[in-house]
Amino acid sequence: MIKYLVILLVLLSAAMGMADDQSLPTGEIGKALAQRELAQYQRLSELTDFSLAASGFEDFPMTSDIFDVNYKSPGKGFLYSMMIPGTGQLYAGSKTKAFIFMGIEALAWGGYMVWQNQGKKQEDDNNAYADVNWDPERYYNWMIETYGITSDTMAFEVDDETRTFTHHLPDTKTQQYYEMIGKYEQFRYGWVDSDYLTKDSTSDLRNTYLLDRDKANSKFDKAKLGAIVALANHLFSAFDAALSARRYNRQQDSFSEFSVKARLAKYEGKQIPKLIFTYKF
Repeated sequence: MIKYLVILLVLLSAAMGMADDQSLPTGEIGKALAQRELAQYQRLSELTDFSLAASGFEDFPMTSDIFDVNYKSPGKGFLYSMMIPGTGQLYAGSKTKAFIFMGIEALAWGGYMVWQNQGKKQEDDNNAYADVNWDPERYYNWMIETYGITSDTMAFEVDDETRTFTHHLPDTKTQQYYEMIGKYEQFRYGWVDSDYLTKDSTSDLRNTYLLDRDKANSKFDKAKLGAIVALANHLFSAFDAALSARRYNRQQDSFSEFSVKARLAKYEGKQIPKLIFTYKF
């Protein structure tokens, strides 16, 4: 808008100049008008962005505009924080929240690793404890002496009724193996401090084993909680980043009507700075 006002003023000035030249001889009027138009055009080009192909005016942009509106993509912010919480907030210009989400992410995964490692160590210690204090041979001897069978997969008679065991000891020492020997009464006589001959199933070793397994499971549960917190942090951070980008854009919209640009213009053989103010109606 301002550009066109300047052009209008220059053209009016040229017209006034033509009115002042009525005293020139008719043959000289054309030459004088051409010289005046060239001078006015050169000055107009130096003051504005107005130019023609035949112009020798040069406009050199500076490194950046003084004021310009940049918008943020909510989609990009969402994806950035979904991958790495906090990066979407940095993209949207919210540094404080970025550090908060990054901190939560670090604490969540740090807690997961600590509790997972502690739980695994406790589990390994429990398995070693069971290898020493629970004897499969005692378990099979109890079945032979009590029911006359050599495997818990076989049927047996109790009070003229055929029965079978509900659980079967795995052939290898799997996670299920270590869980079953402590959890189910069926395997109680495998503990070395019990006595199947006297039917005394009391075992302090088994009780200690069960308590230690609870400790290991508790640590694994805390590790799972850390992983859940990390996952939730990804989701919350992603949605917050998208909202932060939208808030950023709304703030930019308040100034989107204005534009201030800096340029270097050639004036009388020299380069001088030039500011261009633009306002959108």
